[in-house]
Parts: sequence; structure tokens; C-alpha cells
Amino acid sequence: MNTNITDEKMWHLHHCPLFAGVSKDEMKHLADITVMFKLEPQEQIIYDPKYANAIWMIKEGLLTLTYGDADGKDATVMLLSPGDLFGAIGDEMDLDYSQNVVALKPTVLCRMTQQQMEALMHKYPEMGYRLTKFSWRRIARLQQRLVGSSREMVSKVMGGFRDRGLIRSSRKQIDLLDLEVLGGTVAS
Repeated sequence: MNTNITDEKMWHLHHCPLFAGVSKDEMKHLADITVMFKLEPQEQIIYDPKYANAIWMIKEGLLTLTYGDADGKDATVMLLSPGDLFGAIGDEMDLDYSQNVVALKPTVLCRMTQQQMEALMHKYPEMGYRLTKFSWRRIARLQQRLVGSSREMVSKVMGGFRDRGLIRSSRKQIDLLDLEVLGGTVAS
């Protein structure tokens, strides 16, 4: 392997919060088992069946994680930034990320297999603790995003009803002023 690439990979691994406190020898082991990738904006992660259970770590950049909805449109689920992980973390979770993980700006990430990650966590239990913290952080971000969207939507709909004279609302009460129209609005 080219020395410059090895040095760059070591730099990225060293600056990943998941691997904070890992010794120089342990870091070399990480460099040996991970594969580094660079993506340009709008470039997707290419699915490789050999690595269906891969775990990806974002070193720098920004990715969008999207899923196709029933209408065939992509719905963004989460933005992934440095320190985030995604992929098959769990038993037999062969996940295909080829259609739904796209770089939004120049991005550097590393890939390892689920088995390699499990071996690291057995050898270095503090990594398991950090991984749990990252997982909780991601769940909190998702929950905040979903609740925030719901509140915004409810406020927007209620405001529209108020503007059309269908409801009158205060902090503690909502008065329905036109049940016939509201019944049709709710049913449609």
C-alpha cells in the first residue's frame, strides 16, 4: 500500500471519536483491517455482495441516507456526518445501501466487516461503550427530527384552519366553527 494513503488513513482513524485512546499498535491493526473510500458530491456507495454486512465509518464529509417511498420518491431519513456509523450492525443484517447513501460534499469513509467490528469490541470494550453512545446520539437526533416535523405540520394545518375561519383556538381550547367543512377536510 502506498505510504501516503496509509498515513492519510491513520490520520483519519486517529481523529475518529470511536477510536479515541487506542494505542499506536491497535491503530495500526485498525488501518490494516479497514478500507478507505473517498466520494465526491452526488456519488453513491456501490453495493458489493461480498461486503453486504459491512460497517461504514464516516471520517469527514456529509452523506444523506434516504429510502424510497411508495411513490418512488426518495425520502431523506438522516444526514450522516463525521463520527457516524451505518451499515449492518447486528445479526445477519445484509443491507443494501447502494441506492440510498449519497455524498453531499467530498467525503472520506472507512469500511470494515461486522465480524471485524465485533472482534474489536471484544478486544477493546471501551469501543463498545463509545459505539453505544453514538447509537443513542443518532436515535435522539432521529426522534428530534421526527417530532419537530410533526409539530411543524400540526401548526401549519391548524393555522390554515384558523385562516379559513374553520376553527378558533387558544392555549387551552380549540373551537370547531364549521364541522361540515372540517368533516370533509378530515375525510379527504
